[in-house]
Amino acid sequence: MKNLWAPWRMEYILSDQKGGSCIFCPGSDRGQDEERLILYVGALSTVIINRYP
Repeated sequence: MKNLWAPWRMEYILSDQKGGSCIFCPGSDRGQDEERLILYVGALSTVIINRYP
């Protein structure tokens, strides 16, 4: 299997920042679905798109 290299992600990987919330937890961020790239939230599933496929 080939290793994939994504140099634009190095800043994120090497950063010491810890996110304040979980992207998979609905919580109080429901108004930010578009910003968080969430397409659909159902009772049993959530659809999130990848910014860098």
